[in-house]
Amino acid sequence: MKKITTDRLTDFYELSGVNYFCDDLRNLIIEVINELYAANCESLYRLRLNHIDRAVFKYRQAKEKRPIWNTKQYFKACLLSAINESGIDELDYD
Repeated sequence: MKKITTDRLTDFYELSGVNYFCDDLRNLIIEVINELYAANCESLYRLRLNHIDRAVFKYRQAKEKRPIWNTKQYFKACLLSAINESGIDELDYD
């Protein structure tokens, strides 16, 4: 298993723009990043601020429609989805 280094995680935090979020949300995002890093998630290497923004937006949309019982796991799914689907948003329709 890959050893988690503080320097590498700090790189993920800085590249993703985690510091732009309020403390409560920032802590949740950091926990999710830590878990994804520990799980050796390849998608994490593409994580940027726009992905987090999209994940937060999708999470809030879902929460308006139904209760979310496992906040961290649901947000993790939103974040992974945002990373993996970001190319779709960049398609240009003429």
